[in-house]
Amino acid sequence: MERIKIGITHGDINGVGYELILKTFQTEEMCALCTPVIYGSPKSATYHRKAIGIQTNFQVIETAEQAKSGHLNMINCFDEEEQKIEIGQATEEAGAAALKALNMAMEDLRLDAIDALVTAPLNNSTIKLDNGEAFPGQTAYIEKCIGEGRKALKLFICNNLRIALATDKMPVADIPSHITRDTIAEKLVVLHNTLKRDFFIDNPRIAVLALNPCIDGAEEKNTIAPVVEELFKRGVRCMGPYITEEFLNAGNHEHFDAILAMYYDQGVSAFKTIAQHEGINYTAGLPVIRTAPCTAVCYEAAGKNETDEQAFRQAVYAAIDAARTRARFDQERSNPLKKQYFEKRDDSDKLKLDQATEEE
Repeated sequence: MERIKIGITHGDINGVGYELILKTFQTEEMCALCTPVIYGSPKSATYHRKAIGIQTNFQVIETAEQAKSGHLNMINCFDEEEQKIEIGQATEEAGAAALKALNMAMEDLRLDAIDALVTAPLNNSTIKLDNGEAFPGQTAYIEKCIGEGRKALKLFICNNLRIALATDKMPVADIPSHITRDTIAEKLVVLHNTLKRDFFIDNPRIAVLALNPCIDGAEEKNTIAPVVEELFKRGVRCMGPYITEEFLNAGNHEHFDAILAMYYDQGVSAFKTIAQHEGINYTAGLPVIRTAPCTAVCYEAAGKNETDEQAFRQAVYAAIDAARTRARFDQERSNPLKKQYFEKRDDSDKLKLDQATEEE
């Protein structure tokens, strides 16, 4: 296939977004792997390039179709006179610039003008939506705008370690009520399909963590275990539930292709301890491919050339690999052999566990 075209949003112009981008693409090898298209501001990029003292060159284009291989391309999303750069400061102007770049990139992603999207970090609190609602974060916003009704699954990746979340950020007291059979089944099926389609793992093994620090709690016995058992029978090789501390301390995660954690801190805290500065956030479950580095806006480090770009580079690698793998997977299944017999099956995607026996 043709060289993968990767869209890149500049994130918060007062943070480390441009430093991550410019340092990642300062070597010719990176532009040889893909055709990068930055959605941003030449003025802001030049300002940051001078501040951190590197010579990464880019060319300004008007549309993604004009992007040239072997070059770092940039679509100017703004009237340069409107750009006010205040490095290290959280401003509404920076939030508006981050949102506009993200919206333009999403539209091109939806139209297949780019093959995948990598987003630089932004500050949710500086972004104001037109409807007055608070910005929900990039994953939820992308899901709402171009998810086509599908639900996103956050998947944190570092090398062969992949940890997905059954629930997102919420008060600890609210977590048990969100751990339902349907929720766990939905996340496991999405994770299973993502590993097959985007990572080309033919028969993925998924470990499921327990909600409680024991495996005989009510949620483990009545909710998690029955779903794991039923899905395993249906071809999803999920196993568990496992106690988090025992599972990770024994290194058992190395025997699985992915892990489903029950809540945010359970999965992300363990992930960041292992991944250090190389972790990325992969948005699974949507018709589009999006990755991001596990890096914050880091106002305190902006403009100082102190930020490690390794996570951003890994996010680009992951986007390239996923785009290639998904295209290969879909192509190989585009003309399947017709069955020579007919079999009546239930085509419902929703797992029916109403008749599953609960152990008291």
